[in-house]
Amino acid sequence: MAADRRPAAPKKPGLYYGWIVVLACNLVSCITWGVAIFNQGVFAAYWIDAYDWSPAALAGAPALFQLWAGFAGVAVGRIVDRHGPRPALLAGAAFIAAALAAIAHVEAVWQVYPAFLLLGTGFACIHTVTLGKIVARWFFRQRTRAMAAATLGAGVGGAVLVPLNAWLIEAHGPVAGCLALGAVTLVVLIPVALFVVKDGPEVLGLAIDGAAAPPPTPDAAPAAPDRDTRAWSLVEAMRHIPFWGLAFCLGFGMLAQSAFLYHQTPFLKETLGLLGAAKVVSITTLAGIAGRAVFLAIGDRFSTRLWTTLVYAAQALAFAILALADGATGLTAGSALFGFTMGLVITLQPLTVAFVFGRESFGRIYGAIYFAIRTGAAIGPLVVAAILAAAGDYQTGWLVVGASLGVAILILPLALRPTN
Repeated sequence: MAADRRPAAPKKPGLYYGWIVVLACNLVSCITWGVAIFNQGVFAAYWIDAYDWSPAALAGAPALFQLWAGFAGVAVGRIVDRHGPRPALLAGAAFIAAALAAIAHVEAVWQVYPAFLLLGTGFACIHTVTLGKIVARWFFRQRTRAMAAATLGAGVGGAVLVPLNAWLIEAHGPVAGCLALGAVTLVVLIPVALFVVKDGPEVLGLAIDGAAAPPPTPDAAPAAPDRDTRAWSLVEAMRHIPFWGLAFCLGFGMLAQSAFLYHQTPFLKETLGLLGAAKVVSITTLAGIAGRAVFLAIGDRFSTRLWTTLVYAAQALAFAILALADGATGLTAGSALFGFTMGLVITLQPLTVAFVFGRESFGRIYGAIYFAIRTGAAIGPLVVAAILAAAGDYQTGWLVVGASLGVAILILPLALRPTN
């Protein structure tokens, strides 16, 4: 890693290597979401059918996944600040492969929990703590666009890997699905970590954004480069109201997001069957690609606060549609609207933290806020499972978790106040 950080001789102008790094981040995000997030519901639906387990019995596993990912994210943030992204990416590949090996042989409810613990560790290593740090170090003027572009692969991962896994499980059982997902994980993450991703433009003798340039307007990114490169201690950041505003706002947003992503397949399966539900999940993830593409094109034209407000409001509407839908058309429409915005929720998380605190200490600060994000994500599936057990339907649960997005909108003014 020391060799990775030695400045190299200046290179001639050309394609900025940061965009190659963004392409690599897309491959990573394909695994992050396609394997570690979207396929959780596929495995849950299989276990419910194969073993007659209740959704409530399994709901603690994604909660553990999210909560443990938050704990691990604090450590990952410090690692990427100190040693760069390579160790985190390689560790993520190893933990996800181990988790899939454990999932392939689940035969009792308790076995799901250690498997999801391993999966949560790997997820934390390759999620937005690492991806956000990578992008923040390579971009300043175009950070909004680059952050959006870096996670386009998430939708591709869901659109391709969810139906693949569902088909393999239906035809050959969970071992076949896990083998396929494990192979994709290792083939993608290891070469990307070893040969493509670098820890910032300085390693290649480049300036951030590829050349010296004036800073952007205050509403699109931090107001000045000196703020962007300011070194923060975690204790110092925690003394500022925006730190806590971001923690609560992003945490409430993820409560609704994770509740839907985990329960979507079991919910849709009641009406559409497993393969039909998988198709709607694919539509959801493809809509996510469209949402990211829109953000990529016009994201830097509007304020971070406006984008976050619009995204949370649209998701609340999607939950209302899902609660009222009684057929395939309504279920697909609600899922597609949710999908259109779900990627933006993830994109806005590191973007808002970089907006407030800059890139130099991004890992440690975002790692701490990431714990709040994952805590919200842990609570979401449990809330819906508890409401399902009490009310006997998912519709009430969708209305309740959708309300968490209204709370997030109310907190935004406290969250998005740039620090001095």
